[in-house]
Amino acid sequence: ALFAPKLEYWNVPLMRNVEIIERPVDQTTITERYTEEGVRFIKAHKGRPFFLYLPHSMPHVPLFTSERYRGKSRRGLYGDVIEELDGSVGRILETLRAEGIAEQTLVFFTSDNGPWLPFRDHGGSAGPLREGKGTTWDGGMREPCIAWWPKRISARTVHAGLTSTMDIFTTCLKLAGVALPTDRRIDGVDMTALLTHGAPSLRDTVYFYRGQELFAIRKGVFKAHFTTQNSVE
Repeated sequence: ALFAPKLEYWNVPLMRNVEIIERPVDQTTITERYTEEGVRFIKAHKGRPFFLYLPHSMPHVPLFTSERYRGKSRRGLYGDVIEELDGSVGRILETLRAEGIAEQTLVFFTSDNGPWLPFRDHGGSAGPLREGKGTTWDGGMREPCIAWWPKRISARTVHAGLTSTMDIFTTCLKLAGVALPTDRRIDGVDMTALLTHGAPSLRDTVYFYRGQELFAIRKGVFKAHFTTQNSVE
């Protein structure tokens, strides 16, 4: 069922707030529908500051893609799904340009974990990095990130500074002129200078947890492992 999915195998709902609007949801349309919702949100809020979080369901197993992209990639179904996600990102960026707010908008594109290796060619690849999703090896936790901000972030530049998705929160608040909360410890650092000027990252350490247990620590170019677990276990 996972490798040759049919819609009827997955009785999952599509919800708006607390209301179920479709069950089972037609997952072949889900990427396009999320994208259209994002486009509508941008157009509705373009006149004032906004935050749009668009986490696509794909490429989580089971994989589904629309008829437009099915069979188009040399990488099989997984490649089709990735190409549709690429098209979604393009729609979002085109909308920002068309609405005249591209130069006032910072876009982050990243992932929350590495490839789901037990699902083989449906799970992606971490390239040269070790292991994948569910592990604290670099293949599970070290993700690529693309930041896009016309005239503020130079095109075709690559920075190897150590960062975390926790830093997005701090960076966005700093750019918006919003004070960080003072009633708790904030783990994120401001990435603005790194992104816009290639300055050294303010972060030199990342802690790798599974639940409440510390598995590893990265400090600078060094990483110490205390407990390990592979994705196939």
